[in-house]
Amino acid sequence: MRTQRHTPLRRALLPTLMTTLLTGTVLTACSSGDDAASEAPVDAPVSGVSVTVEDAGEAPREPLVWFDDSTETQTVFRATQGWEQRTEGGAGQNDLPFEDVTMEVPVAVSTSTDGDELESHVVAGRPTGDNTEGNEDLATAEGFTMNQTYNPDGRVVSRSFAAPEDATGAARSNVERALTQMTDVPVVFPEEDLGTGARWTVSGQVEDPMLGVSMRQGVTFTLLSREGSRIELGVDVERTPSVQKMAGSDLNVVDSSSDSDGNVTVDLRRPVPVSGMIDTTTSVTYGQAESPVTVVQTSRTRSAWEPA
Repeated sequence: MRTQRHTPLRRALLPTLMTTLLTGTVLTACSSGDDAASEAPVDAPVSGVSVTVEDAGEAPREPLVWFDDSTETQTVFRATQGWEQRTEGGAGQNDLPFEDVTMEVPVAVSTSTDGDELESHVVAGRPTGDNTEGNEDLATAEGFTMNQTYNPDGRVVSRSFAAPEDATGAARSNVERALTQMTDVPVVFPEEDLGTGARWTVSGQVEDPMLGVSMRQGVTFTLLSREGSRIELGVDVERTPSVQKMAGSDLNVVDSSSDSDGNVTVDLRRPVPVSGMIDTTTSVTYGQAESPVTVVQTSRTRSAWEPA
């Protein structure tokens, strides 16, 4: 790859990538509020997952399953996204420094069941974000809802979103993206009984909104403790790109890496974590075999939960 040959291409890609990033800066957070009229729910795709047990843990072992007690709870969810681009082996004139943006979304969460499947109902309150000037616009998405149907093991069967009729396009997009990030690390349990120290991996597919590529994802959970319906899980996330080229270019994926740190507390009666944080950083290197110049794009997502 000759540097000057791909400089125009990289410059052409930057506005799109930065639009994604800067859209995130106007993210806002919601807590359940007025009963504003909502549009009809829109179905969202749900990727299937596979579960592999690596260690069943210590005795005594018990099954882990989600269940419903028909109680509404309040949780604050913070979605952080960040992105950077740098050139290695070249002039670096198109480098963009790393920048994080955070959106805070108070949510009201409830569950119901028909005896076979469970349904979760998540209602966003008033969103707020880093860009305070954008918060008034984002407030129009207060009342945005996400409904999911899932099995007792946590596998999601269906997912839909519904926005308030008066929500702006930017507000809808940002709140939906935050709630999608909340579901990107699915807490799914194996069929086997598990004890303290148990480890299992949930494999599936996710979209990286910052890198703009589909990722193969493996989430390894470690059961750290259990007390009644309350469990503490260590979380390790590994992501690798499912594509071989940068979109719209002839640059190939030549390397990738991911690093994560996570720990969440889960109540098996609640469809979202009670508290905790999952931080994942993914880097993808693009280049061509005949050139020493490569383009490295790095994204970071941090999901954090705490009681309202």
